[in-house]
Amino acid sequence: MTSWTAVNEELARWTDLGLRCTFWLRDDDAVAAGPQLDRLLNRCTQAGIPLGLAVIPADAEPSLTEALADHACVTPLVHGWSHTDHAAPGKKKCEFGPERPPELRRAEAERGLSVLRALFGNRVLPLFVPPWNRMAPDMPACLSAAGYRAVSAFGPSPEPRDGIAWINTHLDLIDWRGSRSAVPLDTLLDTLCRELRERREGQRDPHEPIGLLTHHRVHDEAIWASLDRLLDGLAGHPAVEWPAVGTLCRSRKRKP
Repeated sequence: MTSWTAVNEELARWTDLGLRCTFWLRDDDAVAAGPQLDRLLNRCTQAGIPLGLAVIPADAEPSLTEALADHACVTPLVHGWSHTDHAAPGKKKCEFGPERPPELRRAEAERGLSVLRALFGNRVLPLFVPPWNRMAPDMPACLSAAGYRAVSAFGPSPEPRDGIAWINTHLDLIDWRGSRSAVPLDTLLDTLCRELRERREGQRDPHEPIGLLTHHRVHDEAIWASLDRLLDGLAGHPAVEWPAVGTLCRSRKRKP
């Protein structure tokens, strides 16, 4: 059972080595303004951290543009097209899986980027967030051809290919397969300690950002409390940095 003491001890090791760990926060399924979104935006502002907001292009409403107008540290990201499951029967949910022709998937990804640029202009980062954090193996090439520079899914980030960098998330605050409420804090802290330790020990790329994943539209009070505790413990820590999402894209090495 991991506690904040263990996390702080691990971060102290980073400090002793003169290292800083990069973190970022990605929130999925944004479509419109609302109290839940306001709560997330205000919390990020209070903590002084940037936010990558994954927006569903097909459902995005003008009110979302208005909600983000005064939040310069929020970067809209492209969350698929319509968040529709096209997987074959019995397969895990997937919108951009191999069941559909690559030309169609590329066209939808390109359309999603175009729609969000019409709403948010240059604020949109050409970073693709596949719904359910999965997509066909050939999607990086499709995304590169559609004008994207990066992908964000869940788990260890793959090596860059096809000109696409990967900036994944690693700590999902929601227990999707169980209570659909908050993952126990001890479980989150155990994962956090492991992610930090593996980077420090060289088992993982030490420059790979650690990503927190939220879904503001379905947060209950327990999930909000977990987010508060994580941000209270990490934001402002001398061994932790929270760069702008666009900076993460530029800093991740991309290969042709």
